[in-house]
Amino acid sequence: MTINDVTNFIIDYVRQHLEDDSQIIDENCNFVATGYLDSFAILSLIMTLESQYEIKFAPSELAESELQVIGNLAQVVMNKIAGRD
Repeated sequence: MTINDVTNFIIDYVRQHLEDDSQIIDENCNFVATGYLDSFAILSLIMTLESQYEIKFAPSELAESELQVIGNLAQVVMNKIAGRD
């Protein structure tokens, strides 16, 4: 598994929650600032990532604005998988 795999997984998740699929979504996309995901969808994304990759996020991590960007979130997931969280 690579960071691209995780990034694409997150991008696919965000795309599934869009009404307009013409939006450009890449690793630099802030899914909160753009309004692409509401609070319920964000929580669901975190739970999906935890289940998919057998990792856990601490509640304090979820408040970090850096994790609102797809590429940053993917990197944190990879760090957790590698045991560097």
